[in-house]
This record gives sequence, structure tokens and C-alpha cells, in this order.
Amino acid sequence: MKFKKLILISVLGIATLFSSCKKGADDPAFSFMSRDARITADWVLSSMNETNVHVIKGGSSTYTTTKTYVFDGTTIQYTLKDDFGTQTTSYPYSYEININKKGTYNETEVEDGEKTETTDYWFWANSDKNKIAISFSGIGTYMINRLAKDELVLTQATVSSNTDGDGNVTSDTNNISMTFSKK
Repeated sequence: MKFKKLILISVLGIATLFSSCKKGADDPAFSFMSRDARITADWVLSSMNETNVHVIKGGSSTYTTTKTYVFDGTTIQYTLKDDFGTQTTSYPYSYEININKKGTYNETEVEDGEKTETTDYWFWANSDKNKIAISFSGIGTYMINRLAKDELVLTQATVSSNTDGDGNVTSDTNNISMTFSKK
């Protein structure tokens, strides 16, 4: 009987250990590294999908603009679709971010040959305990869907709406998913 209780307690302890390690939706079931240790690294953007829908409703008219960005690791394809048609363009792109232990980050973005470098601050957005969201000053706040030793997946979904004095409604919906590989 004591042996069965010992086995039951051991199994429950191990199950609790494994379930407490996974914070993000697609995190590994278990990691020997803390979330702080996993997030602080040099990350290279390997893929991205972003969609922004801008809608203006006034009277009986509605005007919709949809912008999509798809990044495959080397090139961004940008598509603009509105009431006048669809335009698509592509250009070379790269993005790297170094997330430092002391709460700073350095980012380097090269967009169609134009290089931009920025240094700013980062922090855990929801709390130091849960660590399921990260905030980058100057960039925004992102949910962490996956944080593994060699992969980081960040997502962001925002919705905003404004009504002016004439009753015209402007709304924006933005969804982004970015996958990073450790450099």
C-alpha cells in the first residue's frame, strides 16, 4: 500500500513538473532552461505573416483596405487590396533582434537595402511569474506562442475603432505571427 502511494505521489509530482514548464501554446513540454534564459539570445526572423484590415464606414458607403505582408526568410511580399484593385510588390528583407539579460534589446532591420539599427528596453508584459507576453519599447507587446531553446514564435492581434462627430466609423484589425530562429 505504501509503495502504491509512493508511486502515485511520484507520478503526480512529475505531471505537475511537466505541466508547469509549458507556458506558451506551443512551448516544449519540458525545458531545463528558464524562460529568461531561453528568451535572451540573438534571434533571426525566419518567417512572418501579417494582415491589416482598415475599414471606413460612412452613411451607406464602406471603404476597405487590406494589407498583407508575407516573409519567407529572405523576401517580403507586400499586397495592398482596396476598392480600386490589388497591387503586389516584393523586396529583400532581414530582421535580427538581440534580447539582452539586462532588459535591453538591439534590433537590426534591412529593408530593400536600407539598414536601421535600434536599441531600447524589453520586459515581461504580463508578469515576471507567467512570462507569456513580452513588451518591446518602441515596437509593441506580443504573446509568446512558442519559446524553445532554438525557436521563438511571437503573435499580436489588435483591434481599434473610432467614431467621428458625423457618425463615420473607422476600424483597424491587425494580426501578425513571427517565427524566429536562434542565430
